[in-house]
Amino acid sequence: MASRVPAFGAAALASLAFCASMAAAEPPTELPAVEVRGESRAPREQKTVADLLAVQNIFERERSTYAPQAELRIRVLPRHDTADLPALELRHGDQREPVVLDALGRFAIPRAWRQLPPDAIVRSPLPAGRLAWAVDVRTPDLAPDTRRLGDLRLECRADLYGGALARGIKPPTFYALRVVSDVCTSRQVQVGFFTDRPVWAVSLSHAGRHAELPERWMHGSVMGQTSRMFPLLDWPYALRDRFVVLPADKWQDWPHDAVVELEGMTQ
Repeated sequence: MASRVPAFGAAALASLAFCASMAAAEPPTELPAVEVRGESRAPREQKTVADLLAVQNIFERERSTYAPQAELRIRVLPRHDTADLPALELRHGDQREPVVLDALGRFAIPRAWRQLPPDAIVRSPLPAGRLAWAVDVRTPDLAPDTRRLGDLRLECRADLYGGALARGIKPPTFYALRVVSDVCTSRQVQVGFFTDRPVWAVSLSHAGRHAELPERWMHGSVMGQTSRMFPLLDWPYALRDRFVVLPADKWQDWPHDAVVELEGMTQ
């Protein structure tokens, strides 16, 4: 006896077959992309505009003494990883403005920043601790791989008496010493600077006089290869081979026009 499919069951089977064929023929529907905007609350590298202006104030007040022709810039450098690309923006209220950096990672402080509100900052997207900030004072038209001693002295003054941009170990005795003396010429304070490329040797010259900087004052050699103090400093990581200390008390009798000659490492 031939089997019979109930009418209701046959209709259901036909519907299922139709749906299956349609599913096989049509590509899956793609949902539109959804962009989620937000900003991490993790601390970022930043300085207040007030700190930068404090640097500028010292520079302008003392430029005639140390470096009459010099120009002031603020410099940012990768502190932990040379692959980090410094990028900055000015922020105040809801305003965001990019800060243009030159090839050395420097920018000038515009006069208009003196009119900004107290909450104005210069901020990097990099996490806190990834950049080194430095005062950069240079007299134009110097030969490549040279610096002027007076420029470096003014860098020290503008940082330690101005905005304190660089990391450093500053116990209470430092602040007491700063009140009664010039810490930039004290044997108790060691202040260094970053060269534009890895450096092998450093010397000073002026009017036929010449002196070599001992190796212990380069690359943080006086502190060794490891120290619990390193997280408090800028140079021990990606910048070690570009860090030079000019012990101020040993160079006091050299004039501001003395030239610091930097011999770079061969690649």
